Amino acid sequence: MKIFRNFDEIIDFAIESEMDEIKFYSDLAEEMERKNVKLLFRNIALEKTARMLQLENMKDIGVLLDIENIQDLKIAGSFCKIDFSKKNLSYQEALIMAMNKEKEKFILYQELADCATNKECKQTFLSLANQEARQKLKLEIEYDEYVLHDN
Repeated sequence: MKIFRNFDEIIDFAIESEMDEIKFYSDLAEEMERKNVKLLFRNIALEKTARMLQLENMKDIGVLLDIENIQDLKIAGSFCKIDFSKKNLSYQEALIMAMNKEKEKFILYQELADCATNKECKQTFLSLANQEARQKLKLEIEYDEYVLHDN
């Protein structure tokens, strides 16, 4: 696990991580054929961009204050592994991949919060974890409404 020497290093790490996810969701949107699916993933990339800008501002402000419990439908944890290296993912496969990515990011931020040695760092990671949980919930609702409901 990465060791952070100060709050700015934590924020820089989070910004870099969000930048990776912006690219991930932008690329995923381009792979989708259906307009509504492209729009879903583009919107997620935009939300990640907003989060990255929020993190940039955190260097001056100090602490994120968005800690609340997020409902977890536990859908992403129930899927088997899918080969996501293939092209032309189905809508279902793309949603599963995105849910799993958000789950992994949530777990990472939770673990970093557990390892934080000061309140400021802990609060920042918990807030980031909650934002990832919200993103995962959005994808789970989409999956529930448009994949499970259609089957």
